[in-house]
Amino acid sequence: MKGLWKWFQGKAGSKYAQFWLIALSFGETVCLPLISEMLLIPILAARAGRWRYYAMLTTLASIVGAVVGYLLGLYVFEPVVQPLIHFYNLSEQFAYVGELYAGNVFLSVLTAAFTPIPFKVFVLAGGFFKVAFLPFMIATVVGRGLRFYLVAWIANKFGPRVAERYMDHFNYITIVVLLLVAIVAAVYFDLPELLW
Repeated sequence: MKGLWKWFQGKAGSKYAQFWLIALSFGETVCLPLISEMLLIPILAARAGRWRYYAMLTTLASIVGAVVGYLLGLYVFEPVVQPLIHFYNLSEQFAYVGELYAGNVFLSVLTAAFTPIPFKVFVLAGGFFKVAFLPFMIATVVGRGLRFYLVAWIANKFGPRVAERYMDHFNYITIVVLLLVAIVAAVYFDLPELLW
């Protein structure tokens, strides 16, 4: 990961930085075992002040990746998705995601979209298990947007080193966020049935 981090830091200063950011954000959502912040944070270090723009690029590319991944899971599971799952040894996780979807599509996707949980598994499984597309997409937009805009804001406000530290402690921060989400969900349990 350190080697990749250095490689991405090199790409962050290149004239093709936007292309690499879009490609990574799209790929992370569909098949790559990486996270978009590996490039987003170095880009923001090189281009201070444009955090909203790069957060938007990262979010949009990830959302498009989610749509493509959902369609792959829906229409070409056996020839494309199944080999990918075996390659990453994610068969058990894939089955578990199916159980989570049976409980609550919106909260499952929202949690995966915001946290370090491999989002690609939820995206591909969403199509395979034919989960409702609208709550899937709403949760994707909210979760990915919150995550990338928050990281970009932290990098802009406090510097890339603080953003890197934030990513290092992301699991602990996620626990706090999930508790808050659970509290909000409990308080607003009567949300429209569409989201549940």
